[in-house]
Amino acid sequence: MKHTITAAPPNSMFFISGNGAEVLPEIDRRPVSLWWTRSCIVTGCLMFADGETELIVSSSEEDAPNTEPAFDGILDTPRRVVEISTSERQVLLRCDVAGHFTRVRIWRDHPTEPEHILIVLG
Repeated sequence: MKHTITAAPPNSMFFISGNGAEVLPEIDRRPVSLWWTRSCIVTGCLMFADGETELIVSSSEEDAPNTEPAFDGILDTPRRVVEISTSERQVLLRCDVAGHFTRVRIWRDHPTEPEHILIVLG
């Protein structure tokens, strides 16, 4: 499964969650716009006023680049669903996953304002 969305989300952030009781990460001023808890990952994207960001979500290992991801961790997915949403809780994409815990890897083309983001689930 591979899905592509192009969006300019409010506050220039995408929220990746396990569709359950979310504990949101504290958004601070770190040099890389990436924050996470076990139930929610937030990735910054291109400033919404500057244009849209392409976000690709894949469950295929073949889509994973041979480079180090910006994020590699586990997301709690108690309902076996991963949701991509905006800061206003508008769901942009829902992906079914196999288990109650899902490995999430994220590659981005820029540390603070990426224009292209790849998320590989599993």
